Formats: sequence, structure tokens, C-alpha cells
Amino acid sequence: MRFGIAAKSVLPIAALVAFSLAMAGVYLDRQQRVALVAQTVALLEAEVALLSPEMGTAVLEGDTWARRAAARVRSRVTVIASEGRVLADSEESSEQMENHAGRPEVAQALASGSGHSLRFSRTVNRDLLYFAQSLPQPDGGRLILRLAVPVRELAHGFSRFRRDFLVGAGISLALTAGLAYLWARRITLPLRRMLEFARAVARGELGHRLPVCSRDELGDLADALNTMTTSLQETLRRLQAEGRRVRTIMEGMAEGLLVIDAPGRISLVNQAAEGLLGIKREAALDLTPLEAVRSHELEELLKAAAKGAETASAEIALPYPRRRILAGTAVAIRDAGGAYQGTVLALRDITQLKRLEEARMEFVVNVSHELRTPLTAIRGYAETLLEDGLEDRGEARKFLEIILRHSERLGRLLNDLLDLSNIELEKAPLSIRAVAVTDATRQAVAMLAPQAERKAIRLATEIPDALPPVQADRDRLVQILVNLIDNAVKYTPEGGSVSIRAARPPSGSAAVSEPQHVEITVEDTGIGIPAKDLPRITERFYRVDKARSRELGGTGLGLAIVKHLVQAHRGALSIESEAGKGTRVRISLPADTTRISSP
Repeated sequence: MRFGIAAKSVLPIAALVAFSLAMAGVYLDRQQRVALVAQTVALLEAEVALLSPEMGTAVLEGDTWARRAAARVRSRVTVIASEGRVLADSEESSEQMENHAGRPEVAQALASGSGHSLRFSRTVNRDLLYFAQSLPQPDGGRLILRLAVPVRELAHGFSRFRRDFLVGAGISLALTAGLAYLWARRITLPLRRMLEFARAVARGELGHRLPVCSRDELGDLADALNTMTTSLQETLRRLQAEGRRVRTIMEGMAEGLLVIDAPGRISLVNQAAEGLLGIKREAALDLTPLEAVRSHELEELLKAAAKGAETASAEIALPYPRRRILAGTAVAIRDAGGAYQGTVLALRDITQLKRLEEARMEFVVNVSHELRTPLTAIRGYAETLLEDGLEDRGEARKFLEIILRHSERLGRLLNDLLDLSNIELEKAPLSIRAVAVTDATRQAVAMLAPQAERKAIRLATEIPDALPPVQADRDRLVQILVNLIDNAVKYTPEGGSVSIRAARPPSGSAAVSEPQHVEITVEDTGIGIPAKDLPRITERFYRVDKARSRELGGTGLGLAIVKHLVQAHRGALSIESEAGKGTRVRISLPADTTRISSP
């Protein structure tokens, strides 16, 4: 059973009061007994004085007088001679009674004139209170008149006193306990309020405050609790603000962030990590990293961080939901004693960096290969000429023409590389102005007409007179058209055709997002491009048929230059082709809106 502070406070008070009342009862009982005995002795002494004039009759009549006297005073009456012989008794035959000189009250009376004692009487077999007094007689002798009353009459007085005392003590104890309980309740009321206050604070209800109703220790405690709660509220407010800042930073991070707790389960995932790992935050929480991501590389990285004292790093390849390469850095969290508490994992998407690195390496390989081929040819023919080719002028001329052709190819390759680099790095700023598509097309066609005539390829143009000019750099636009027409002529068999058309796209066209553009289309009847090669056809040095491309004198950079130039003009490029049926290349450039009229 659980007792409150009030009840616990009452119990010792009640016990103390009960003990005090018990001690007082014992003392008062003793005092009452003494008082009753003294009172009875005084009464018996008065009765002795009443009977003392009849001592002569008592000696003459003996037991008869004693019984008559006992009826008057309602006590046992005994007359004893000075030597102890019983002369008369109201309850027993005096002749049969033994000598009473040794009785305590008789001895006291003989010695000092009176005496009393409370003892058991063997004569009548009960407890009696005796009072004896020595009475002088006319003949000079002395008689002892003794009166006795039963102790039960005294006990009756004692019982009444005890009953009254116990009733009073019980009432006093009850009142004391009740008052003590009420006082304790009043004292503990602030404690109960503090308890409810503490429970409210534990529930997070920090807006409550305790009333300070006194200047004592409880008041000081209430004031201290209020101060503590205010401080806690302020600390919690700061922590919440800090938590919001941390969450904002975490959610705004480009890097993915995972926190793994000591048991090895995910306790925190930021938004970037969701995208990088292809997981949902709600589903991943409380899972192990292997359950959430199913990457053994990630699992091994976390194990390495948990076992070691330093940062662990590794590259993680994820095939799902799409192939990614992540750079992971894991740091173990340890307490002051070095015990493992968890791991923080930062993830960064390096897929594009890897692709760029691969592209760079591929570019270096391609450039090296493209340079090696003509250089090898030039060196070979030059060595041949040096050895014995100069004697035959016809053969020497042939070798020199080959050397010249390869050197021209090297020049074109280097020029294209420099041109592409300048375009990408924006080192060649564009001179944007209104350019007539008709003029630029005519110039490009004129430059490639001899090449087309050699293969009997028909070059056709279809450009409306009302077509608005485009916002472009004229030289770069001509370069774009030259590269496209050059590719079309190269990969179109003899007797084919290449058409150049320009028009404003219809509203809602998939090629552009706005009608304020001009579409220029170069279409041929050439060999076409296989569907598998279309996504990469604008990459540097990418060729569908490398041997044929080199045979035709291509550098593999023409379409890459076109793509970057179109993008620099805020335009769009699309290529449609089918192997064996020809290719259609469409570019879209911003029109000069100041000269656009409603169609």
C-alpha cells in the first residue's frame, strides 16, 4: 500500500501523541490510585473517630457489636488488643482468628498511632484496604480499632477513571491525527502542485508556471523550478531553431547524407540521398543500409568506418534505379570513451565526372590516333623520298602530293580542335545580328558546289522570300551550314541529292518551344545512320564507319562543332536518319523578332 507524505507525516505524530497519552495515563492512574487510597483512608479515619467512644461496649459484646458497627459504617470492623489478640470482628469469629500483632497496619498503629495497608486477606480471601488506629482506654491500656473496605470498591473508581481517560485520550488522538493530517495536506499542497508541474514539463508542456505563495523553502523551490523551466524552454527553443537550421542545411546539400545508429540501422536520410540511392526516406528509416540499398560496396565502407578510427572513403557503383557512381565518405561517431555510437555517410554523385574523365581519356586516345595516322603517312613517304624517291620525279611528285594531303588534313584537324575548344570556352564571342538565311545558304552552297559537282550530286535550296532573318553570327552560321552540307555531300552516293530548306515552324511543333524561330533543314539521300549510333553521332571523333570517314577526309568533329555552335546561338539541333535511306538534320535558330510579321 502506498502512503503519501501527508499520511507518513501523521503516523509519527499520532504515535508520539499516543505514547505521550499512554505515559500520562500510567502516571495519572498511579496518582488516582494514591488519591483514592488516601481518600478512603481519610473516610475510614472519620468512621474510626465515630466508633471510638464505643470501645467499652465493643469489648463487652465482641463480635455482636462489630457486626452492628459494620452495618453502620459499611466496612469490616475489627477490635484488637494491644498484644495482637482479636477481641471482635464483623465477618469472622474473633475467637478463631490468629494473632494480628504482625499485620502491617496494626504494627504501624502500635508504633505511630495509625497505619494502613492494601493487601490480600487470608481470613476472608479477598483484597482489602485496612486502616488501624490506636485508641487509649480509661484503664491506661490501648485498643486497636481496624476498619477495612474491599479493594473492588476502589477498583470501580479506578475503572471509571480509566474509561474516562481512554475515551478522552482516544478523542484527543483522533483530533490530533485529523488536525495533523489537515496541516500536512496544507503543507504538501505545494508539493502536489510541483508534482503535477513536473509531469506537465515531462510531457513537454513548458508554458506552465508554479505560483509562489510563501517565502519559505517550498516557495524557494517553486521559484527555482520556474526559473529552471524558463531556462529549459529557452534552451529547447534554441535547440529547435538549431535543428531547423541543420535540417535546412541537410536538405539543401547537394551531397547525400545518411546517419547510421549504433545498432547499424538508418536513422536519418536527407533529400539528396533519396535521389542518389533511389530510396524513400520513410521506408528506409530503421532498416540496415544493406536492406535499403543492397550494395555490398556501401556495406563494406560502413564496416571499415566502424572498425577504424579514421575516415573511410570508397567509390560505390549503383546499377539501380539508373547506373550511378557515388563517392562515399564515412566517419564513425564515438563518445569520449571511444565507444562506437554510429556512422555519418556523405555521398556525392561522380557519375558525370567519371564520364568526363572517360571522355577526356577517349578524346586523348582519339586525338592521338587521328594525329598518328597522317603523321605516320607523312613520315613514311618522307623517308621514302629521302632514300631513293627523288630520282624518279613522277614518283616523288606523287609522294609529295600525299604528304601535302595529309598535312592539310592535319591542319583541318587542328583548326577544328581549336575552333571547338574556343566555342566551348566561349573564347570566340559571337557577333549576333540579323542574318538573312538566303545569303548564308547561298554562300555555303557556293563553297561546296565543286565538291558536289564531282559526285554529280544535286544541291537544291528552298527558302521563302518572306522568311525573317535569324539572330546569329553570320560567319558561324555559314560554318554550321558548310559542315552540314559537307557531311551530306560526303556520305551521299554519286547521283544523289542534298536539299537545304528553311521555314518558320508551325505552332506546336516538337522541334522548338516557340514559333519565333526559323528552322533550317539539310536533307540528303545518302547512306544514313543506324539507329544505335544516332545518340552519339554529335560526339567528338565519333564515326559510324571510321575507315570510310578517314578515306573521305573527315575529322570527326564537324557535327560536334555544329552542336556547340547551335547551343551558343540558343538554338536546337535534331537529327533523323535511317540506314540506307538518308539523313535529315534540322537546326532551329531564334528569328529576328523585329522583322517578324504575322503569317
